[in-house]
Amino acid sequence: MDLPMIGMLALVVILAGVSKAAFAGSLGLLAMPLLLLVWPPQLALGVMLPILMLLDGFALRSYWQRWSWPLLRQLLPAAMLGVLLASLLLQQLSVSMFQLLLGITSMLFALRYFLQQTLLKRKADSLHWLGSRTAGLILGLISGISSTLFHAGGPPLTMHLSARQLPSTSYIGTATLFFAVLNLLKVPAFVLNEQLSWQQLAWALPFTPLCFFAIKLGVWLKQHCPERYFMPLIHLLLLFTGLKLAGQALL
Repeated sequence: MDLPMIGMLALVVILAGVSKAAFAGSLGLLAMPLLLLVWPPQLALGVMLPILMLLDGFALRSYWQRWSWPLLRQLLPAAMLGVLLASLLLQQLSVSMFQLLLGITSMLFALRYFLQQTLLKRKADSLHWLGSRTAGLILGLISGISSTLFHAGGPPLTMHLSARQLPSTSYIGTATLFFAVLNLLKVPAFVLNEQLSWQQLAWALPFTPLCFFAIKLGVWLKQHCPERYFMPLIHLLLLFTGLKLAGQALL
């Protein structure tokens, strides 16, 4: 790893940790688009998995037994199917196709956020169906797919959990255990698809102290800084990063 790669990975670790501990992973979707600005796609996808698993461990300690078992029993089977389907797709993706799909996905998630905020400001009731059991199965499946392909399963899950109006701590605890299970399930698929190697694991492990700090920072921010102050900025950055990735893939 050269210095720009180390610096970008450190930034992504902090962003992903804060996202996991404070916002149920909804900001973590920015991690891969940022990492791909300086990392090759194959290396970026693999090195992020052990990083995310380290973050899962520290986050579970902070939110131990704060999750909702009934919701997890509903969501996890669909998400596991999503992991399986995406694992098969990983074998077929070229580098340019991966960048294009990630760019398009990033733009769609960013636009989804701004559209949802517009509807909420108008006090629309059109989003209540996202909390239904059927929506949970669909969004759980999508979350499993996007988590496996791009480490970006947060937005679909967030849409469902927000509509269910869980208490804040239960919301984050449920999302934390959900992604901890998914990330463990992704390991065999990544190894079989040669997305994860001992070299990438060796690159990730020195960032363990930073993972611990990022989770603690996220817990502190959750208590002291409402997400409305910087969520629009994060999603605007996601939109432009997605545009850049899609443009690079097409040129």
